[in-house]
Amino acid sequence: MIEQWQPATTTHAIDLGVLQRLASEPHTDAKLNTELLDNDQLTQLKSWIQHSEQQWQSVLPQLSDDQLLVIARWYVRAEMELSGWESGANNPAIWVFRWLKQQQRLPAKEHIRALKALTQNRFIPYGKVL
Repeated sequence: MIEQWQPATTTHAIDLGVLQRLASEPHTDAKLNTELLDNDQLTQLKSWIQHSEQQWQSVLPQLSDDQLLVIARWYVRAEMELSGWESGANNPAIWVFRWLKQQQRLPAKEHIRALKALTQNRFIPYGKVL
């Protein structure tokens, strides 16, 4: 039996403090604001794309709805603007929207439409259709 080589990946545990900092910084629709984060924080944020929905769900309840929406928007913009951030059906924004839906705390439809207008990712906001 021949095994397929898998590259080593380094993933950091999801750091609530980094997410809270990300959610507290001003971001505009015009440009993704990465200058407010250092390289280590950007590396962490990028590595979290590889985390499962269950790993994200351990952190999401500790954030407010407004913070969650800022984080979701940031990941959608990062996927479109930063090289190597393509995540498709694994975009953390999907985990945020699914969690909010489970909690029956969905944002207004206008907010979802505006977010979808920022991306070409067909899986935003709820992921793959079963």
